[in-house]
Amino acid sequence: MTTLNKGQRSALATVRAAQASRRAILKSATALGAVGLLAPAFSRDARSSSGELNWFTWEDYAPQPLIDRFVADTGIAVNVTTFSSNEDCLNKLKAASGVGWDLTSPSVAWIGAHVENGNLGVLDPAKAASIGNIVPSMMDKAASLGARQGDAWYALPYDWGTEALAYNTEVLQLEYGKASFGDLWAPENAGKMLCRQRSIMLGTGLWMEREGKLPAGTMQKAYDDEEAFDLGYGTAAEFVIANKAQIANWWKGTADTQSGFEQDGAVIGQTWDGPIFQLKNQGRPYNYLAPVEGALMWIDTIALTSGAANIDQAYAFINFAFQPEIGGIVSENTGYNSVVTGFDAFTSDSFKKNFQDAYPGDAIDNLWLQGIERTWFLEKRQGLADKISAA
Repeated sequence: MTTLNKGQRSALATVRAAQASRRAILKSATALGAVGLLAPAFSRDARSSSGELNWFTWEDYAPQPLIDRFVADTGIAVNVTTFSSNEDCLNKLKAASGVGWDLTSPSVAWIGAHVENGNLGVLDPAKAASIGNIVPSMMDKAASLGARQGDAWYALPYDWGTEALAYNTEVLQLEYGKASFGDLWAPENAGKMLCRQRSIMLGTGLWMEREGKLPAGTMQKAYDDEEAFDLGYGTAAEFVIANKAQIANWWKGTADTQSGFEQDGAVIGQTWDGPIFQLKNQGRPYNYLAPVEGALMWIDTIALTSGAANIDQAYAFINFAFQPEIGGIVSENTGYNSVVTGFDAFTSDSFKKNFQDAYPGDAIDNLWLQGIERTWFLEKRQGLADKISAA
C-alpha cells in the first residue's frame, strides 16, 4: 500500500492540479460568476428522470462503470459516439451543424473554433449546481482559454492530463530532471519512437528552445503571433521531417498509443498519460514521466451542442459528473485527472502512485499549459502536420 505524507496528498490532482499552469494558475478564480463555490447538495430525486442522452466524446471517456452508475442513478440511457482527435470532433460537429448529440467533450483550447463554427450551445449555470465542486482555478483557466466568452459559458472543465514521455522500462530508464523531449531523437531510439504529427512539433520546439536553437518563448508566442508560429513550428517541422526515420508509428488516440508500444516496437514516445497508466495498471512494463521542458498540459471539457435535443438529460449528466465520487470513477478508469475537488479520496493507491511517478519533484509547478488554438493556428499547424505525414 502506498503511504503518502501530507504534502504529497495535497499535491495529488486537486488543488495542485489546478495550480498547474507554470505557476500562472496559482490565483484562485472568480470565474464562477453567479454560481457560488458552495453548490447545493447533490440530490438524486432532483435529477432522476428517464429518456436518453447522446454523448460525443473521446474513445476512453465513457468507461462502463461510469455509464452504469449514471443509468442506475437517473434511469437515463446513454448513447456514446467516440472521436479520436479534436480535429475529428470539430469536423463532425460542423458537418452535422451540432445536431445528433447532446453533449461533447472537446479540449478547452478548441472551444473558440467550435463556437465560430456554431457547434456549441450556451450553458445555463443555474441548471448546473454541482459545478461549484470544480476546483476554482480550473474554472478560471478554462474561462481564459475560451470556455467562457463574454458572459456566456460554452464549456466546463471536465478533466486534465498531459502529453509527456512514455517509455518501456525494460529497455530504458529515464530520470526526472534529466529526461527531455530531446530523448525522443536519441540515436539509440532510432525507429522506435512513437508520436503524433501535430504535437511532436511542440515538444521538439520546446527542446530546441532549451538547446538554444530557437529563441526562448517562441513556442508560447506561436499561439498569438504568426511570425513566431512560422519560426517555431516551421523549424520543428523541418527537423521532424529530416529525422522521420526515428519514428516507429503515429498515434491518434488511446488504442493507437497502446498498440504502438505493444505491437509496433516503440520503446519511447511523446504520448498522453492515460493510455500509459492503463497499461501500467495491467502490469505492463511502461512508465510515464514529465520532461525537463515541462509536461504539456491540456484540459478537456463538457459542452452542450447547439443541436442538443435532450436538454434535461444533458444537465442531469453535468450535475452527476461533478461529484467527488464520480470524479474518482472517471480518473480510475481513464488515468486522467478529474477537476472536482476531493476526487482523489475516491482513487486507488495505484492511481496515486502513477501520479507520483509521472510528476515527481517540482513537475506540477512546471507544467506547460497549451494556449488557445485559433482558426489560423489550427490551419497552419495542420498544413505542417500534413507535410510531415507526406514526407
